[in-house]
Amino acid sequence: MFHSLRNFLFKFNHAKPARKAGRESLRLAKNGDREQYLALAANYIDLAHDFFGTTVAETEDSRMSRIEQVFLHLWVQLRYTERLSDYEYMLATALIGNAPIDGQITSSEPLVTRMRLLSPEVRFAYIAYEFENWPLKWVALVMRQRYQATHHLLSKARCELCGISWESLCNEERACLQAISESFDKKPNVRANKRLKKRLKNDPRIATIKAQWLEMRPELVEIRLRYKPERQHRERILKNILEAINETPMTRPAIVDRMFNKVHFSRHSKMKAS
Repeated sequence: MFHSLRNFLFKFNHAKPARKAGRESLRLAKNGDREQYLALAANYIDLAHDFFGTTVAETEDSRMSRIEQVFLHLWVQLRYTERLSDYEYMLATALIGNAPIDGQITSSEPLVTRMRLLSPEVRFAYIAYEFENWPLKWVALVMRQRYQATHHLLSKARCELCGISWESLCNEERACLQAISESFDKKPNVRANKRLKKRLKNDPRIATIKAQWLEMRPELVEIRLRYKPERQHRERILKNILEAINETPMTRPAIVDRMFNKVHFSRHSKMKAS
């Protein structure tokens, strides 16, 4: 128990430099520093672009406008946040809640079409984890889930992207695939890998699905690069966000909302992007 507590405190006090920088940008931005808010938002532009790009086919201008509206909304609500994870939760809520429901979802690449068929929640979790390399604990925290529930989402996403319906699998197959998904996120464990290998021998279908998951990775990298905004588009988005926040004040939350959010972040207004 002491060993576990020590590890927890070590992780808490030894955040990665990028995470520390994000927290500092958030702190300064809440005090009205617009340039620091721009630095904070810049860390999440790719995620928003990936998410909307794999939702529907739309013009670059429409996608950029939607992204700018999202980050303007987050600026307005910024003083409701207490932690960096609060900001990420607001971002996830805004993206999922404003996933376009009208528009073309078919693509010349079957994998893109399958991504667009995923539910917004599953797509967000998968993109944050697979495209943006968020640690599982960040994804789970933002999704307000336990690790196992998040791995359930990731396993479901991988199956659907391979063209295999999650609903068509029996409980044992789902459990095995979720165990494989969890093994991807952990350091190699000889004993656990042996157990998984034994399970796969008894079910060739699951072994085939695992192989498809691994074969899919290079194609996912290509899709990620396709939807990564080009430099001029990124600069234009940030420029438009800066102009918008220069003309828009932040909302001052009520004291009761701030106190409540210190314990459990949930008091903030929802947004609707056009």
